[in-house]
Amino acid sequence: MIRLADPFSRPECAREFRCTVHGLCFENRWRKLDQVHAGDPLILQREPDNAIGADAILVQSCEAGTIGYVPRTISRWLAPLMDEGYSPEASVIKVRTGCPYYESLLINVSVK
Repeated sequence: MIRLADPFSRPECAREFRCTVHGLCFENRWRKLDQVHAGDPLILQREPDNAIGADAILVQSCEAGTIGYVPRTISRWLAPLMDEGYSPEASVIKVRTGCPYYESLLINVSVK
């Protein structure tokens, strides 16, 4: 039997981190930011059939619906963990104005 190493033993993996949400400029998702507030819970959902990349992780809000995606540099290692059964929890840290779309929404992610 082959035993796989704990995925969190890799140096590029973190159990808790902050990141921005990408893709706000598409489908005018940035307009939904007025429905999102600090502390709001978010839903992270795998999208393995995404045309852009099989490691895509969708970021959704109960109030606003689809907001965007976890940055690809993170989804490359987080998606396989989610596929293995890890359940990340996410929440809004801050909604920023007057900056590029990809810097507008800062979230916290904790992988359990």
